[in-house]
Amino acid sequence: MIEPAPQAFRPLPGEDHTTLALPEVASWIAIYEELSSVLRLVLSRMDGDGDGTDAFRRNLSFVDERLTLWRDRHQALAGVVIDRKDHSLTFGGRYLKLTRREADLLDFLVRHPGRHFTTRQLTVLAWQNSRLSDAQVRTYMMRLRRRLREVGLEGLITIVRNRGYGADLPKVGVDGHA
Repeated sequence: MIEPAPQAFRPLPGEDHTTLALPEVASWIAIYEELSSVLRLVLSRMDGDGDGTDAFRRNLSFVDERLTLWRDRHQALAGVVIDRKDHSLTFGGRYLKLTRREADLLDFLVRHPGRHFTTRQLTVLAWQNSRLSDAQVRTYMMRLRRRLREVGLEGLITIVRNRGYGADLPKVGVDGHA
């Protein structure tokens, strides 16, 4: 059987990667997160390595690439750059050295704008470590929030009672400034 040639990316209706509107970017992130979730669920229920499974895996790979692109766009528009290798944050020309866990936590929250996560979810999703206690996560969060004030990002991490922690990136104008 001859495999069809991969098609070039065609944006979804209304999808404009050059947009300067953070809420629009956050909406595309939510759309691709939902698509990724649905594809992962379907794959988990499929048995065998047939052509259908391969097609779903290719679609999932495509969706995950688009999700990464939109998450990177969101960070760039907000002017928040997290370097996970260097464990650092740059914002508005200011540099902040972070611990590995702080960088992982912040990167996770920033890549999921507008969503909130419980301490238990953060231990598994941001750190892949279910042995950390809720109190330890709260301590990391408190310390990270205090450190973010040093670079002018005191409002970056949000807390919603009974929902958890999230990230609210600074609003950036057309001129690129917060």
